[in-house]
Amino acid sequence: MARTSQRSGTKNTRRSGPGRPKQSASGSGKRRLNLREIKSKILRAIGVFLLCVMVAAIGFATGSYIGVVKIVDGLDEPDRISTHPTYIYSAPLGDTEGSRRVIGTLFQGQNRETASKDEMPLSLLNALVAKEDERFRTHGGVDALGIMRALYVDIRAGEAVEGASTITQQYVRNAYLSQDRSISRKVKEALIAIEIERVKPSKDDILVDYMNVVYFGNNAYGAAAAAETYFDKSVEDLTIAESATLVGLLWSPSTLGEDREEARHQRDLVLRKMFDTGYITEQDYTGALDQELPEEWPMAPLVESGLGGPAFTRDFAEMAQDELVEKYGANTIYQGGLNVYTTLDLEAQVAAQDIVYGTSGYLPNPQDPEVALVSTEPETGFVRTMLGNRDQDSQFSLATQGRRQPGSSVKPFALIAALEQGIDPDTEFVSETKVYQVDVGTGRPEKWKVRNYDGIERGEISLKEALWQSDNTVFTDLVMNDNDRGLENGPEKVAEVAGRLGVTADFGEHPHPSIALGAQEVSPMDMATAYATIANGGERMEPTTILRVTTNRGDQGEKVIYEAPKNPEGEQVIEPEIASQATEIMIGDVTEGIARKAALKSQPVAGKTGTSENFFDAWFIGYTPHMVTGVWMGYAEGGETLEYVLDYSRELNGLAGGINPAEIWSTYSQDTLAGEPVREFEGVDMTLEEQMRGPEDSPKPEATPADERTRNAPARAR
Repeated sequence: MARTSQRSGTKNTRRSGPGRPKQSASGSGKRRLNLREIKSKILRAIGVFLLCVMVAAIGFATGSYIGVVKIVDGLDEPDRISTHPTYIYSAPLGDTEGSRRVIGTLFQGQNRETASKDEMPLSLLNALVAKEDERFRTHGGVDALGIMRALYVDIRAGEAVEGASTITQQYVRNAYLSQDRSISRKVKEALIAIEIERVKPSKDDILVDYMNVVYFGNNAYGAAAAAETYFDKSVEDLTIAESATLVGLLWSPSTLGEDREEARHQRDLVLRKMFDTGYITEQDYTGALDQELPEEWPMAPLVESGLGGPAFTRDFAEMAQDELVEKYGANTIYQGGLNVYTTLDLEAQVAAQDIVYGTSGYLPNPQDPEVALVSTEPETGFVRTMLGNRDQDSQFSLATQGRRQPGSSVKPFALIAALEQGIDPDTEFVSETKVYQVDVGTGRPEKWKVRNYDGIERGEISLKEALWQSDNTVFTDLVMNDNDRGLENGPEKVAEVAGRLGVTADFGEHPHPSIALGAQEVSPMDMATAYATIANGGERMEPTTILRVTTNRGDQGEKVIYEAPKNPEGEQVIEPEIASQATEIMIGDVTEGIARKAALKSQPVAGKTGTSENFFDAWFIGYTPHMVTGVWMGYAEGGETLEYVLDYSRELNGLAGGINPAEIWSTYSQDTLAGEPVREFEGVDMTLEEQMRGPEDSPKPEATPADERTRNAPARAR
């Protein structure tokens, strides 16, 4: 104890050393007290701030919730009757807005029907849940797990690839809100969805409401109208297979409503989801798979159409309609009152119709082949002309929905792949009949024999000259990487370039090497988009038909709800130098190669021809500095040869006459570009005179001016 006391005393009587100021105990205590007071004040201030934020947040949330409750209480059943048309206008014919013409009228007619919950078969509701929202019956309108899963997928992909909207949210968006992607709209959508889940008597009521407003294609709105349109029966009589079919149509109504085979494929996917989620038995599943879709597809389209207007602008107006549905939802545009100002050049449209199908045109007779023609501005993506079916009552657009083999018109994609891998276009290959062993994934290589269309073997020839002469054997050496002088991962690389340029076709994970010869199917719109990307210095623009959307036209209260940017931004998908090289070589196809009939006297031209297996399809995709135009020619039903229609094919058979798509392209372009100032292609290492050298200025090529056939290459039916 003494020891402890001694230490304590020593500590308390410790003195400062010489020259060291002596501190009193009271001074030190005051300093500690001041620090405590400062910390206390800071903590109190933070606490008050957080409390204020919490109170404000609670107040905001409460007010928002009360507002949402009032919104939901004030919501009537969605208006399912159109009372005011939505008008679609062409671009001005003159200098004033008043010179526009109506090219389409959207109206509802008799194509929207409402079914009660008792009339909706359970198989239809279950198919919807299985396909669109597996946790629908357990969440409260917003699926937190789905949001987290979608966020995880988007983060892994590095972009938005998966959505997380529940069926209730989709119903709110289709029935009451717009399709814009703003945060405020998404928040409002989620809040209203939660409140609707609270006030509706049951989950099935929401499903029924959804099925009564959604669009199924062919102007059928609601499951009742869709059942009559596609199966000619009442909705309550739908089988499991038919229910799955209708739900599958929701993936892409405009396309699947016309494509029977793809609709069946989507139906099978829905059936599989129903089986996997326990909504149908294995016996039901296999039985439904065996049920055939009606031969007539759709079986009984409604007489009243949602799109009226001149028949020769129907394909374009349908594309504009699809854009409107995507932007604003079907319910909005079919309620009417909108005025849609489009990119369509009506004079060019009339000229295209007359040049192709007119009495003095290239194909005036009903038994003649058909043409799909698409013109776009490369710098903006604006679609200026779209010509499709000869049968103007057809619901199928050959321009946007048709899928055909493009032949050698895909060779520029292989050329670009080569340029990107550093292959010099002057690199020489040997033009001769080739035989390859191709791995097709079966464990047994497939023999693939390739020859040129007319059997000509040119010997040593450069890659660019092979493009000009459409030499199949050189491009197969390129894609097969013969002697390690071609493309690495050739087929995959060609498919990847095509996708970047704007081709939406699915070439598969391991495409066949015949992709470089155009054996896989694409649409005229996709080919025009891809060439427009090259023409635009490698910058891809999304094709669009809509310039402006307004309401209350002619009134002082007219409101602009959408305005297309005057200088839209695209995506740079290939380097500008590569695009310029490709353009320069394709100019040579017109000045030196087999596309000479596409030459214009007023503008330089770059482009490429293409002919498919057995002459079923013929193409020319070309562009000037002003415009890109793609022309496809063939028979709508497919399977019928153009051998005795195409001029180069007739020449091989010793016959005179005939036409080809390059001639149609040239005549159309000469007409529509009349009066335009002469422009040269920028970035190419050629003078304007060299770019515009015509057939009379060039020596005749060694080969007969003809395109190629892809012999022994796998061909796919339309």
